Amino acid sequence: MSPLPPLSNRAVKRLGFPPPHAYAPPPGPFHDPELYPDSCINLSIAENSLLSPRLIEHFSRPITTLRTQHLRYRATLIKSTLPTVEDLLPQYINDHIHPRVPVTRDNSVAGPGIGAVLAQAVWALAGEGEGVLMSAPFYDDYVRDIMHPALAVLMLAEIPADVDSLSTDALPYLERKILESERLGIKIRVMLIPNPHNPIPQIVPSETIKGYALLAQKYNIHLIVDEVYGLSTYRDSAYPPAANEPFESVLTYDLAAMGVDPERVHVLTSPTKDFGASGLKLGLFISPANPQLINLIRPLFLATPISSVSDLLFARVLQDRPFVERFLEDNRRMVKEAYEFAAGWLTFHGLEFTRANAGVYVVVDFAPFLDRIAPAHLAPLERLDIAVAAIIREGVFIKPTNLMADPVQTRFRLIFTQARPIMIQALRRLEKAFKVPEAPLDETLPEIDVDVESYSDVDSEESSGVSASATAYTSDSESSVDSGERGRSLVKKSVVVPVNELAAAVEANAVL
Repeated sequence: MSPLPPLSNRAVKRLGFPPPHAYAPPPGPFHDPELYPDSCINLSIAENSLLSPRLIEHFSRPITTLRTQHLRYRATLIKSTLPTVEDLLPQYINDHIHPRVPVTRDNSVAGPGIGAVLAQAVWALAGEGEGVLMSAPFYDDYVRDIMHPALAVLMLAEIPADVDSLSTDALPYLERKILESERLGIKIRVMLIPNPHNPIPQIVPSETIKGYALLAQKYNIHLIVDEVYGLSTYRDSAYPPAANEPFESVLTYDLAAMGVDPERVHVLTSPTKDFGASGLKLGLFISPANPQLINLIRPLFLATPISSVSDLLFARVLQDRPFVERFLEDNRRMVKEAYEFAAGWLTFHGLEFTRANAGVYVVVDFAPFLDRIAPAHLAPLERLDIAVAAIIREGVFIKPTNLMADPVQTRFRLIFTQARPIMIQALRRLEKAFKVPEAPLDETLPEIDVDVESYSDVDSEESSGVSASATAYTSDSESSVDSGERGRSLVKKSVVVPVNELAAAVEANAVL
């Protein structure tokens, strides 16, 4: 038998990448209350299900702007006059971030998800074996986007546990890593920081971001700020962090006045985290002062563009500005309430956790729980193995943050934005896994205020949409709407619907 035909040298270098996670969830589907009620509840992926019923309702409205252009290659769609995310995503950022230089189609690139966009940006900025610098702890899936396709190297500035890694106190450690990397023959080409941070669920102080920019200027490095959670912030919770500044996008800074070349500062963002719709894969790379970089990255997505289905659905949402504003407001409120619910459980059990003002997760020190099931004489990783096996055995999965270079070996990142009944079930499973008593939990479901004034056809090319919030609607039987007309005449309703009832109604296409 002849030998296998060879792979390219590039492919050989990537064999075995990405390496399997040290802690993987169990095989089989994740929990679904109807399809898989006994399966593992996944609290390890930063997904937000709190307002999924409302978004599904919007997506489920009749579509009347599906055109033949949506069935063609993307070049045909974006050259048309049909509304697409190429134009609507920049406007979304302008409306909510208020950048110093307005974001346009010309100074941004839309791609199929934040990860895909970051990967192509790293390919454009860092060569094989060159470095992308981050502080620890860090979001571990960045490794995938840094290494593929660029074959760049993640360089971590390890911050001691007693130093706030989001403060300016971390900057000397970053500078030290830049110099150390150069001595090792690894040139740092890019610094990357998420703001708000991941896994630390906090807004990064503006002075820290400015410090990163000045460091980038000093060493002739590019700075990428991942602002995907920029609109998922809540500063008025019952458990705020000590540093509780409002979010400021780096796009609002006068970089030139700071002595920083604007050409070296770039932003990643997307509305999908704000809307709990990561699976629709929309990402935006913004570089207001570097047209050469934009023009280099744009054609890289010709072979892997945004799906026209994702574009069609999200373009309709983004045109419906009243819906967007209400959704974002309610999402911030509900994420805050979900955080307070989880924080109350953690407080009852005496578990230390990072105070949050952004994102959908907290970092929790489970050391007291580990002491109940893992012998103290074992090595830290052995004790962690026992803990992960115990929680998986009880049907829940959370990710240890040692995978994210966390200096504290007993911490986990816990996602708290599952629907409340599922979250309660997950917390009960964790209590069983660690053999602790049940905390008192308020099982009252959060409510969604459904206030319907009118419905306009946001599918119409002439309409920007005036739908208000999640819409529960009925046809007006007395109206004389011709079946050939677009749009729908509605009876005004104002009701308050528990989340689970709204979800069930949407699923059944019922009238509320």
